Amino acid sequence: SNMKKILTLGVCIVTMIACTPIKQSTIDTTLQTKVDSILQNKMSEINAISGQAIVMDMKGNIKAMVGNGKKQPSSLMRPISLHKALETGKVHLSDTVDTEEGVAIINGDTIKDHNWHRGGYGKITLKQGLAFNSSIAVTKVTQIAGVEVVDSLVTPLEMLKLFNGIIKNDSVKSALRYYITDGLGQQASSEKVEVAGFSGRRTISEKPEYAVEFIGYFPADEPKYSIIVSMNKIGLPASGGLMAGSVFREIVDCIIK
Repeated sequence: SNMKKILTLGVCIVTMIACTPIKQSTIDTTLQTKVDSILQNKMSEINAISGQAIVMDMKGNIKAMVGNGKKQPSSLMRPISLHKALETGKVHLSDTVDTEEGVAIINGDTIKDHNWHRGGYGKITLKQGLAFNSSIAVTKVTQIAGVEVVDSLVTPLEMLKLFNGIIKNDSVKSALRYYITDGLGQQASSEKVEVAGFSGRRTISEKPEYAVEFIGYFPADEPKYSIIVSMNKIGLPASGGLMAGSVFREIVDCIIK
């Protein structure tokens, strides 16, 4: 009868749920506590209204995840766009790109680099373009390569997964290491291990609300862990390299005993 069928179905469903192995958490509780403390300290120091820090290994296991991450625009997409351009083989890190005087009209859009009022970077290599976080350099190079600039709404966890997908590329790894040694990421540099990464600031709303962000990994030559730090705050100062980069460095230093 129908009743019997429903009961049997019910028993099957319950049995399935009961027998499904529960995935063991990959969270390292000691690390989780330390990361929480590091993030909270920085958030209160800079008056952040929200923030998140995530540590992941190269298999995609989450070792620590604290705070709350919003789905919002991210300033960390440039390496993703660069990776797409490099994968075509049409552009290389040593190529020269003209960032003009920090203001360029590309496809009818006016693009400004963060130092446009100081006259921009002029002619630089693509590697320097990423190191100086030049919007013009990366946009021009994606055009030459015939790929779209990547820009979508992401949570920090989604951004970290995207990032983990590009750091198998040696050119990308070299550019992200250079970002720390010679670019805007020097605040994230650790004395314990060579790190690589990228930082940025994105305007989230007109308040003005900014996201200050850093994403990176270590060791630089053979990545074992990647880390994202994202904090939202109202008003300036708002620096991804200084604010989120220092959180990244503290997390790295507490993992490397």
